[in-house]
Amino acid sequence: MIHMQPWPSMVEFGKLLGEIVRMRHYSTAISLIKQMESSGIGPNIYTLAILINCFCRLTKVDMGFSILGKILKLGFQPNCTTLTTLINGYCLEGKVAQALRVFDVIVEEGYQPDLVIYNVIIKGLCKIGDTKVAAQLLSKMRERGFEPDVITYSTIIDSFCKDGLLGEATKLLNEMTSRGISPNVVTYTSLIQASRHACQWKEAARLLKEMVGRNIDPNILTFNILVDTLCKEGMVLEARGVVATMFQRGVEPNICTYNALLDGYCLRSDMDKAQKVFDAMVRGGYLPDVYSYNILINGYCKLEKIDKAMNLFKDMHSKNIFSSKVTYTSLIGGLCQVGRIFDAQELLTEMRDVGVCPDVVTYTTLLDGLCKHQNLEEAWALFKEMQDFGPNPDIISYNILIDGMCRSWKIERAMELFLKLQSAGLHPNVRTYFVMINGFCKVGLVNKAFELFRKMEENGCIPNSCSYNVMVQGFLRNNDTSRAIQLLHEMNDKGLSADVATTSLVVDLLSSCELDVSLRKFIASSMYDDSIMK
Repeated sequence: MIHMQPWPSMVEFGKLLGEIVRMRHYSTAISLIKQMESSGIGPNIYTLAILINCFCRLTKVDMGFSILGKILKLGFQPNCTTLTTLINGYCLEGKVAQALRVFDVIVEEGYQPDLVIYNVIIKGLCKIGDTKVAAQLLSKMRERGFEPDVITYSTIIDSFCKDGLLGEATKLLNEMTSRGISPNVVTYTSLIQASRHACQWKEAARLLKEMVGRNIDPNILTFNILVDTLCKEGMVLEARGVVATMFQRGVEPNICTYNALLDGYCLRSDMDKAQKVFDAMVRGGYLPDVYSYNILINGYCKLEKIDKAMNLFKDMHSKNIFSSKVTYTSLIGGLCQVGRIFDAQELLTEMRDVGVCPDVVTYTTLLDGLCKHQNLEEAWALFKEMQDFGPNPDIISYNILIDGMCRSWKIERAMELFLKLQSAGLHPNVRTYFVMINGFCKVGLVNKAFELFRKMEENGCIPNSCSYNVMVQGFLRNNDTSRAIQLLHEMNDKGLSADVATTSLVVDLLSSCELDVSLRKFIASSMYDDSIMK
């Protein structure tokens, strides 16, 4: 076009550049406009507006403003669309304050802002989390005689939903419908997603019903949210019903739909049906992805069907589907569960060799397996490897190793780890204290255990029923009845219950011939369970 004589009209150039911009090749459009100028084809207001749009899309708003200066210098008058583009550029960069300043200048210069500008600013405010300010701007729009549209309302509703303010979003939906503005699929999908996150699946189902009642066709995202929600609630049959509705309404399930169903059956440990869904997915022409395999592998590992899990792992590789951290971590956990510790260690090595970097969860999973199978020296070596090369052990890692040491009567090494928590930048939690208290009681150091028990609250950890029970049992086994009774009273006051082991020890104590009747009644009165008194 540049080499044609005469040149095609600027309208033709504009059409071509417009198509390139619609394909999001912004840098190409800028380069072509520069070629036009270097060939002597002078810019017009349209090509300059395209340049501003391209610079703003590339988050170079300052360059866009330099083009605005050029427009004014050439005697062109920028229109509202050009100014909206600059405001949108600032919003894309998250510079909403600057966008609002430009908006104020536009109004001061006599430009009449339109609905598009308002929607752009509202979207920018919502993007940076200023949803309430966006809602206030909505009110100002109406005061200035602009009626918001479905995009305005849906943007703010979606932002309220993402902020977890489902009540505010629903209120805005009611306001919207009362003004005669019909919600669309985007509006309802945001509300259904928020209901799902709030575990209000009944509300999600009601919204779907209302949506269908308004003759708004749910899209694949809406259906997938519902299927996933129902599956996570254990309502797989109802989820299958939603999939049937999808087919009836001409919406084809996709890989996400099938993965949600797979997850639902695996959560119920119904691996036969999960496998049938997997097979149906393949027959239907959907290639399983890494998530599909991870769901099934994890399901089989939890049921200790490790051979089936490993077969799926091999099947992934044969289909050139790369395993993720989740895949390896699930398999390492499954191998540890069935006592195949060496294979689990080999898998960790393989994981690193193929370039998948294990995280703290992967290491902790293997650490737990080593401790449970009394491979404490190897567990200690793995822990040291984490400290030296990363990832740094977290409180769960420490708890597992401390527990392993306590179970093996290595209380000194457990205490050594406990004391190193602070220097590692970690704080003991209730589980940490419980493990150490239990360890001290196990080796007969009841006073040490009680000292640590009392330090729990001082350090911001409220003792739970497990901590109380293990401490009471420690005193009873050490024949320290008075302090056991004191703790039983404390438990009663805090609404905590004695467990089976504590109850058995108390029954033995009540049956003792050495106790007189009044003392028996006193002990029994400190227990929750009426059966103890009987």
